[in-house]
Order: sequence, then C-alpha cells, then structure tokens
Amino acid sequence: MGDVRYDIDRDGIAELVLDRPPVNALSLSLLSDLSATLREIEGHPDVRGVLVRGEGRCFSAGLDLREVLTLDERAAVPFLSRFDEVYGTLYRLTKPVAVAVSAHAIAGGLVLALTADFLALPTSPDVRLGLTELAVGVPFPRVAFEIVHHALSPRAFRALVYGAGTVNPRVAYDMGVGDVLSADPLGDARQWLQTVVSRPLRTFALAKTSLRAESWARIDRLAEAEYGDFVDAITSPQAQQALANALRR
Repeated sequence: MGDVRYDIDRDGIAELVLDRPPVNALSLSLLSDLSATLREIEGHPDVRGVLVRGEGRCFSAGLDLREVLTLDERAAVPFLSRFDEVYGTLYRLTKPVAVAVSAHAIAGGLVLALTADFLALPTSPDVRLGLTELAVGVPFPRVAFEIVHHALSPRAFRALVYGAGTVNPRVAYDMGVGDVLSADPLGDARQWLQTVVSRPLRTFALAKTSLRAESWARIDRLAEAEYGDFVDAITSPQAQQALANALRR
C-alpha cells in the first residue's frame, strides 16, 4: 500500500511502517491505507504481535494540517470517522502492540504511539514529543482522548495536553510517558514483543481487554455523539486561523 507497509517475521511479528515523506503526516490517504492494513493484520492467522514504527525524520507529525484546513462541516465528519476507525482499531487490537519512536512524534503522531502496550522512546535530546492540538485549535476526538487519558498520568496529561508544547524524550519519560528510554528503540520494542508472543496470547488478550474495557465503553457510548462539537471547533474561525499560523512557521 502507498503510505503504509508491513512484513511478518518468523516470530509472527508484523512490522508496520508509516512511510509518507517528509513527516508521515496523517492525511486521509494515509489513514485509509492504515485502516486497510490494520484490518488485514487483525485477521491474519500468522500475526501474533504488531510492531509500529515510522520511516524517516518523524515517527509522525500528526494530522496533515493542510488537509485539515480545507475541511468544511461536510468533509470533517468522514475524516473524523476514518481517524476514529484507525485509532480505535489499533487501540482495541487484542494482539500485543509495541511502538518504536526513533524520531519526532507530535500531536496525532504521539497519540498513535500511546496506543501501544509497550512504547520505546529514543535517548536523543533533539527529538521532540508533544500533544500540540490545543495550540492549533484541534480538539481531541473521543477515541484520541481516551487513548491519551489511559496512557498518561494526571501530571503528564496536564503538562502535555494543556501545555500543548513539545518536550524531549527524557522529560517525557520522567513524566511517566513510555516504557523504556533507549538508544535502540526499535530493538527494544522488538525484543519485548518476541518475549510476549512466545507466551499463550489468549491470557494476554484477556488482560488487555480488561485493562481498557472502561475506555472502550466510553468510546462506544460517546464518540459519534460528540462529532458535532468536534466539527464546530475545528471549523471555527479561531481554529482556522491557528492552523494557518502553524503552517506558516
């Protein structure tokens, strides 16, 4: 597929790669490719675990702001629906998921990383991580909110969501973000998966389902009902101006 590819190794680990230069921005096209790929992986009998990484200088810079800026009330709902489908599928996947972040992960890119059961962050102080949505007037859809809320401590949530800036991986890790700070995030993520997929996966799936059950229930109850609020916010003049300003930087 154009923006996403994956291979399955002999351990049954599907390595899923985001590959949309230059920054793996989440366009509708990439989200569509990712949705189809995740459905294929989810039903593949040989896949025991999933390893997600980004190609190039960004894990992902988040939503494609140029595309978001073009959304009107009519186009915003299909875009949001595809976003929810992708993030919801990855968050609900009962197979173990590890994410290796070796470069910048911003906004929706970091939210994607936070779906992980195991998240490996890099040691490089030049890498930036952040949830910058509020700075550009983009609200968190319910699926994204539940992912972030589940993954972050209250202090990290306030710092990253309300702060709406970026930090280096050491600062993020000290807040409790991620599971390891590594010189080799990809290697550590793969090693974790190799250990987990060597065990009976039914018990892993039951534990994961129990851990995320309350988040999933809120998503099922609230996600579509909140679409109107999301569309109103993202198409407001203030949000449109903030998005335009961000693109000029």
